[in-house]
Amino acid sequence: MAAKKREKDVLKPKKTFWHLYSLQTLSAEKFTKVVDKILNRDYGLIK
Repeated sequence: MAAKKREKDVLKPKKTFWHLYSLQTLSAEKFTKVVDKILNRDYGLIK
């Protein structure tokens, strides 16, 4: 049997730019957190 190679954990960069359509798929709790950070200019909004 061949041993399976385990992929290294790849860290993704923090999402700092949000598109209007991606905001629609978020839960209400996550949506409010993201919108608060957009209003504080921590995140950017792509139209």
